[in-house]
Amino acid sequence: MTTPKAKKSFAQWQDDALSNILSVTLDNANPKRGTRCYLKSVADELRSEGLAVLITTQVFERVLVARLDEDMVVASGISVFEYLVGSWQMSQTVVSNLCGAKGKALDLAVREARVQALREAQLLLVSYMGLSLQIPDMFPQQGRSGRAIIVDALLADPNANANSLAEQLPELLSQLAARFANDGLPEVIAPVISELGLRTLQRANRSLLQPGFRSILAALDTLTTNRQIAAAIPHMPTFDPEECNGRRMQTGTALGPFMALSGFPAGDESITKVYYSDAPQRSHQDRESLHTSLRTTVQFLHSALFEIVNRLIRSGADERTLVLQLSLRTLATNALRSGMQVDFTKVVDDGFADNLAFVWMRLSEPFTNDARLTRLARVDPDWVTMRALRSVADGGLNDDQSHISTYWRELTRIDADKEQIDAYLEQRLRDQMSSDGGFIPDCFFTTAVALHLGLVSTIARYIDMMKQIGRFKNEIERVRNSPGTLTPAQRANLPLVMQRWESQLQDMKREKCAMDAQMLDPRRLICAMVFYRFVICFLLRQVDAQGVFPQQAFTMPAENGDVNAAEKWRMLPEFLIEDAIEFVVFVTTYAPDVLTDSTAQVGDDGLRMFDDILPLFIVTFLARPKLIRNPYLKAKLVDILHYLTYRDPREDDDYVDTLGGNIPGNIRLHPSIQQFQANLDNNTLARAYLVPALVRFYVDIEQTGSSSQFYEKFQTRYYIARTLRALWARAPRYVEVTRRFFMQSGLGTSEATTTGSTRRDQRVIEEFVTRLMTDTTYLLDESLSKLAVIRDIEKRQPTAEAPAAEGNDSDDASRLDDAESRARSLVSLANETVHMLAFLSRLVPRPFQASEVVSRLAAMLNYNLQQLAGPKCSSLKVQDMQKYSFNPRVLLSELTSVYVHLGLPTGKQQPAAALIEETEAIDRFVMAVAEDDRSYSQALFDKALYILEQRSLKNAQSLTRLREFALKCQGAKVDSRAMLFLENEAPDHYLDPLLASLMTNPVRLPTSDNVMELSAIKGQLLSDPRDPFNRAPLSVDMLEPLPELKREIAEWRERKLAEYQAQQ
Repeated sequence: MTTPKAKKSFAQWQDDALSNILSVTLDNANPKRGTRCYLKSVADELRSEGLAVLITTQVFERVLVARLDEDMVVASGISVFEYLVGSWQMSQTVVSNLCGAKGKALDLAVREARVQALREAQLLLVSYMGLSLQIPDMFPQQGRSGRAIIVDALLADPNANANSLAEQLPELLSQLAARFANDGLPEVIAPVISELGLRTLQRANRSLLQPGFRSILAALDTLTTNRQIAAAIPHMPTFDPEECNGRRMQTGTALGPFMALSGFPAGDESITKVYYSDAPQRSHQDRESLHTSLRTTVQFLHSALFEIVNRLIRSGADERTLVLQLSLRTLATNALRSGMQVDFTKVVDDGFADNLAFVWMRLSEPFTNDARLTRLARVDPDWVTMRALRSVADGGLNDDQSHISTYWRELTRIDADKEQIDAYLEQRLRDQMSSDGGFIPDCFFTTAVALHLGLVSTIARYIDMMKQIGRFKNEIERVRNSPGTLTPAQRANLPLVMQRWESQLQDMKREKCAMDAQMLDPRRLICAMVFYRFVICFLLRQVDAQGVFPQQAFTMPAENGDVNAAEKWRMLPEFLIEDAIEFVVFVTTYAPDVLTDSTAQVGDDGLRMFDDILPLFIVTFLARPKLIRNPYLKAKLVDILHYLTYRDPREDDDYVDTLGGNIPGNIRLHPSIQQFQANLDNNTLARAYLVPALVRFYVDIEQTGSSSQFYEKFQTRYYIARTLRALWARAPRYVEVTRRFFMQSGLGTSEATTTGSTRRDQRVIEEFVTRLMTDTTYLLDESLSKLAVIRDIEKRQPTAEAPAAEGNDSDDASRLDDAESRARSLVSLANETVHMLAFLSRLVPRPFQASEVVSRLAAMLNYNLQQLAGPKCSSLKVQDMQKYSFNPRVLLSELTSVYVHLGLPTGKQQPAAALIEETEAIDRFVMAVAEDDRSYSQALFDKALYILEQRSLKNAQSLTRLREFALKCQGAKVDSRAMLFLENEAPDHYLDPLLASLMTNPVRLPTSDNVMELSAIKGQLLSDPRDPFNRAPLSVDMLEPLPELKREIAEWRERKLAEYQAQQ
C-alpha cells in the first residue's frame, strides 16, 4: 500500500508558491535549489528570531528586498524591473489557476485564503515596480529599464503569445494605478509616457506611411483607457514643463511627439519623396485615389488623438484645467505661426498645429453641432479677462510664466488701440468676475485660437505656395520663349538651367499634391465650417440690436447704435472675425463643394451656414462698416460676394445701349453660385441693405492704411462693380434699390438701410461719383497707355526677314512683360468702371450732373473719347486684344452713352419743378462738355458716330440721340464765348482763385480765409478733405456762405452780359 501524501499546511503552501514566484528558497536542501536563489541571510534571520523558515506573506517583503540585493541582481543578469514583472506574471498565473478549473476542487475558504495571499504578494511586487519607475536609482542598474519593458509590451501584439506581458498588461497597469493612485502615480507613469514618446520620434514610427505609428497610438490608447492613469497624465512633471515653449513643445512635452505625427509633407518628407513621387504625372483620378488613402490614415490619427485627449479632459476638473493650460500655452508660445515669414525652427510644424486644432474642434462639437445653437449664450465675450488673464487661483487659466496672459493681452482687437485695450483690461481685472459658462467658453476660445495658428495660418502658406509655383512656371516659360533676352553665355547653359528648373518645379508640384491632400480634405473643411458657423453666430449675437440672436431673428443695429460703443464687442480679438472670413474665402475659392455639403449645412431653417448665416454675416458687416476698424476684413467680405455672385466677363451681354455682346451659357459655373444668389434673393436684409452697403464701401476703401492701398482699392472696387453688375442683371429689385438709394438723399428721405442720415447719404453719393469718375480717368488712361506700349513693341518685334541684333530685344521683352501684366488688370478694371458709369448715369443721372463734378466728368469723357475715336486710336490695336479683355468698340459705345444720359432729357413725365431742375442739370453738363478746350471738338463726335454706325454698335434711335447731343454741344460752344468775355472782364475777387472762373455761389474757407466757388471747393474736398491753400482739415459743413458777394456778382454778370450782347 502507498502511504497517503501528507496534506500541506497553509504556511507550507505559501512557502512553495511564493518561492516559485520569486524563484528563491530558504532551504538549501530544497530539491529545486538549482533553479532558485538561496537566501541564506534571510533564513538565518528567521531562525534567530525563532520563526519558521518559510516564505509567507508576513516575511515576503523581507525576502523580496534580499533578492533585490545588488549582488543577486548582477548574478541574475536581468534588471530589477524585469525580475519584478516576471514574478508578478508568475503570481498572476497561479491566481488564474486558483480561480479557474484547477481551483474548483479546493475548499472555498482555502481557495480564497490562497488568492488573498497572492494578492498581497502582488501588491508588494507592484509597489516595488512603481518605485523602480519613480526612483530608478534606488535599485541596481542592469538590463532593460522598467519603462522600456512596459513600452515593449504596449507595442507588442497581445494575441501573439499566451500569458505574455502584452496580454497581461491591462491588469498590471490597473494594479499599478490602484496602488499609486494617491501615492505618486504621475511620477510612476511619466517614464513610460516619455519612453513611448521617444519611440514615436524614431523614423519607423514617425511616418504615417509605416505601420509603426498605429502601434504607438494603440499603446497610448491602452494607457489612457485606465481612468486613473488618464487622470495622472496631466499631473506628470513632463506634461507641461516650464522650460518648454515654441518648437520644443513638439518634443519636450509628454504629448508633443504624438501630436507631431503628421500627414503634412513638412512633418514627413517621405510623403513627398515616396508617396507622391510621380503624382504630378498621374491623372486627376489617380491623385484623388492617393489623397483618399492618405486622408483615411490622417482621419485615424485625428480620431485616436481626440479619444486620448478627451479622456484626459473628462478625468476631472483639475485635469481639464491642466489640459487647457497646456493647449493655450502651446498656442501662445507659437504665436509666430501666424506671421508672414515663419521660421519653423522656432514654432511647431503644420501637422502638430493641425492635430491640436482638430482635437479641439472635435471637443467643441457637442455645442457647435447643435441645430439651434442653444448653448451659444454661454460664451461670454469677456472670456479673455475672466479666464486668459487670471491665474488659476483667481479662477483663470494663466500659466506661471504668464505666456497665456501675454499672448491674449497683445492680440489686435476689433476696434480698439493699445491704450484703450490696456485701460479696459486693467479695469476688468480689478472687477470681481467669474465665468459661469463652464467648459464651453474655454473650449470655444481655445478652438478658435488653435484654428487661427493651425488651419488658417497653413491656408495662407498654401495659397502663397501656389502663387510661387505659378510665378516659377511663368518665369520658365518666359525664358524658354525669349532666349534673345539672354547673353551668349546664358544661352549656352540654358539646357542645363532649364533641366534644373524643371526638376525644382516637379518638387514644388509634389509638395503641392501632398498639401492638397490635407488642405482640400472635405472632412477637415466641413468640421471647420461647422465651427465657424458657431463663431459667426457668436459675432452676430454681439452686434444684434436686441442681443438675442440666434434664439430670435437678427435685428440690424443702428448706424450709431449702442453696439458701436459696446466695449465687449470692440475688445474681442480681431482674429475671430478675420479667420472666419479667410476660411470662407478659401473654401469658396478652392473647395466650393464644401459650401453646399449637407454635412456642413447643420442647423434648422434660418441657421444654416451657407443658406442663412453667411449672407447675413456679409450684409451686416458691410452695411454697418463702423463695427470693424480694419478695411482689409471688409474688403474680404466683398471678395466672398464676388466669388459667390460670379459672372464670367467673357459672357457679359448687358452692355449699356450697345448692340451685340457675348452669348451666355458657354462657361459652366459652380452650383454654389446660383444657390447663393438665390439665398441673397430670399434674405430680407440682403435685399434692403446690400446695394447701398456696396456703394458705400466703394467710397470707404479709398483709405486702407496699407502701403499698397492705391492698387488694393482698385481690386476691391472691381469686385464691387462685378457684384453689382451681377445683382442688377439678376433681378429688377436690385436696380430699384440702387435708384432709390441715389434719389432718396436728394428727396430728404434717408432710410435705415443706408446710413440713416440724409447728410451722410448725400456725402456718400457725392464721394462715390467722384471716386467713380477719378477711377475711370486713371484706369482708362493707364490701360490705354499700356496698350500703346504693347502695340509699339509688337511693331518692332523681329521677323525671319528682319532678325533682331544680338541682345537688342532684351529691354523690349522686359517692357513688354510689364506692360502686358499691367494691361490685363487695368483693362478689366476700366471695362467695369466704364460700364458702371454708363449704367448709373442712365439710372440716376442727377448726381453726375452736380455742379461740383460736372466739369471734371465732362473733361474725362472728352479726353477718353479722343483716345478711342481720335487720330491715335489705331495705336491701341494690339495683336491679341482678347488676351487683355480689350474691346475698344464696346468701350466707345458705353462711354458715348454717358453723354446721352446726362446731356438729353429722359422724356419721362415729371412735375414742372423737376423738369426745370432736369433742364438746368442738362444745360450744365452740355456747357461743361463744350467748354473743355483741351479735348472737345465736333469732329471728334462725328468720328465716333461714324465708328458706331459702321460697326453696328448702336441702333438708329441711339445714334440719333447722340447726334442731337453733339449739336447741343456745338450750340453751347457759342455761348461759352460769353463766359470767356465775363472772365476776362471780371475783377479778381469775383474769380475762383484756383480755376480762374467766375463765381456764382462764393463761400469763405474758415481755415485760410480764402473765397472759392462752392462747386469747386466741394469737388476738391470730395477727393481731399483739406484746405487747398494751407492743407488744414476742412469739410463742406464748415464752409461759410457769402450772400452779399453772391448778389453783387449776379448783378455785375447781368450788366456785363447785356453789354456783350449789344456788341454782338
